[in-house]
Amino acid sequence: MYIKRYFSYQILYFISWRMVLWSLFTGLLALYTYVYLGWRWVAIPWLPVSLIGTAVAFYVGFKNNQSYDRVWEARKVWGSIVNLSRSFAAAARAFVVPEGGTKEQIDDEIRLILYRHIAWLHAMKHAMRQRTGWEHNLVASERQRRYFQKRIDFSSFETDASLCLSKQELEWIKTKKNAATQLLDRQSQHLAELRSRKWIDEYKHVELQRLITDMYAEQGATERIKNTPLPRQYSTSSHIFILIFTYLLPFAMLNEFEKLDGGKLIWLMLPFNLIVSWVFSLMEYTGDYSENPFEGLLNDVPIYSIVRNIEIDIRDMMGETNLPERMKPVVDVLF
Repeated sequence: MYIKRYFSYQILYFISWRMVLWSLFTGLLALYTYVYLGWRWVAIPWLPVSLIGTAVAFYVGFKNNQSYDRVWEARKVWGSIVNLSRSFAAAARAFVVPEGGTKEQIDDEIRLILYRHIAWLHAMKHAMRQRTGWEHNLVASERQRRYFQKRIDFSSFETDASLCLSKQELEWIKTKKNAATQLLDRQSQHLAELRSRKWIDEYKHVELQRLITDMYAEQGATERIKNTPLPRQYSTSSHIFILIFTYLLPFAMLNEFEKLDGGKLIWLMLPFNLIVSWVFSLMEYTGDYSENPFEGLLNDVPIYSIVRNIEIDIRDMMGETNLPERMKPVVDVLF
């Protein structure tokens, strides 16, 4: 997640240089064929191109709305995970009470439950970082991922889980396909065991199980966003429409700019073509790179930072003092 008010000029250059080159290519091609080769027939009427531009604007606007909805839903889901985690930790500490057990035994049980919950958060975090076939894999995107991997310790699930789970539980979770799902199930079974030992009464047991059910719901929501792309027909057709429009645009501008000062200012078509093409291309880029908020790029939802903050809160509740530091942004990007 980019945390400054506006993108830096460096990022804008990184985003825009291909768009600028494409605009210069189409603009120079139109001028060369029209002015130097004398092919007057390449100048097409403005009206049909303007109609295409209007249709493209509506279409790209629709795609951007859907992409923004996905990003905002992902952020709301992880905001809900924050609230559920704090509620679950506070409830576990308050609801598990000594009933035939010592305070040390109770503290051990609570610590086991809360650290297993932290392991669940790490499992979710790493599941969201797995690459899917529809994510961006262009050279520029891979270069961006490598840049941040050199500067941020993304670790692995085994490394993170080893700090939260016992050796037996760690070996057990390695055999599972969906670690997050199995950890929640383990929590549910653990709470049922405490209920059978009368360390949790029936009402409090139901409340804790309800929180686990809510966590399953949020896990399913974030997995749906991660694993279900925006329908490819919208993404593909939007990209094709932008290419068609930006290719035809300079040829439609030729007649309009030839009217200026007897044709002496026809070269002004180049900068105006560049501006219009850039605006439409940037709209398409914004929607295209916003539809997946979990692909390891600078527009992601900052799940690493969210998980770290939850971990700090939970461990602080348990009275620990050796807490991890909050994630810090790298070149104004927070992961």
